[in-house]
Amino acid sequence: DKVQSPVFSCFGHQWAAKIYPGGNEASKQGYVGVAVYNVLPESIEAYFKIILKHPTDQAKPALAFGSGDKTVTFHAKGQRGRGTPDFAERGTMLTYLNNGTLTLEIHMRTYKQGEHTSFVPTNPFCDNMLKVFNNEEKSDVTFEVGGEVESAP
Repeated sequence: DKVQSPVFSCFGHQWAAKIYPGGNEASKQGYVGVAVYNVLPESIEAYFKIILKHPTDQAKPALAFGSGDKTVTFHAKGQRGRGTPDFAERGTMLTYLNNGTLTLEIHMRTYKQGEHTSFVPTNPFCDNMLKVFNNEEKSDVTFEVGGEVESAP
């Protein structure tokens, strides 16, 4: 059995976290597994960290698992999640519930540049000024140099 989070966005990808309350096939007896999955059809390299903080007792240590200082491949369409089958003992995780809700923090980082969605048009001012300035018929600018008057080209 597993519980999947709602899909969330990061780096232009869609993600989901999955929790295996009874563990998965690789879990030790009594442990809960957690993993993060890439939902989109393109793979991505990223660093990740899954963190569970106690909701009321800041003295209790946060539970965490991640990729450390190396990137991992999140394969397309949730083919292979990244996480651990032994995140924490089930009894310990039950003490981290807040009114029956388990809140995981998912930290992610990548060096891949995301696609820019904003559009900033180029400013044609300089080109337009040069066209007007170089138009001899419409030029009303003159230069006086050494007593001689010249119209702007």
